[in-house]
Amino acid sequence: MNAPDPNAFSLDVNDPEDAELIEYFLGELPEKVSAIASALTGEDIKELGRIAHQLKGAAPGFGFPAIGSAADQLEGSIRELDGTVASMKSVQEEVESLLSLCQSYITPKS
Repeated sequence: MNAPDPNAFSLDVNDPEDAELIEYFLGELPEKVSAIASALTGEDIKELGRIAHQLKGAAPGFGFPAIGSAADQLEGSIRELDGTVASMKSVQEEVESLLSLCQSYITPKS
């Protein structure tokens, strides 16, 4: 599992209250990953955009700027979709990249 970037936010991983917030974000991540995968499978572009927007705003504040950046890029690409196969393929690749990045922070349950 990757760790949050301690230089990327004001939360202190050594502070118990801040650590709890970080754990909350990480605890919600599997649900977000599942929702993203479902939206991709169902070709629900609106839902993909909604989730990307949420992650774009929340992830950096919890110390995960890479997730925020990937979500921002995905949201922008969704806004620029023109319905062509090429644009859909680009969005699919960005979704898969975001999913992979999010999954790298998820600890498998034992």
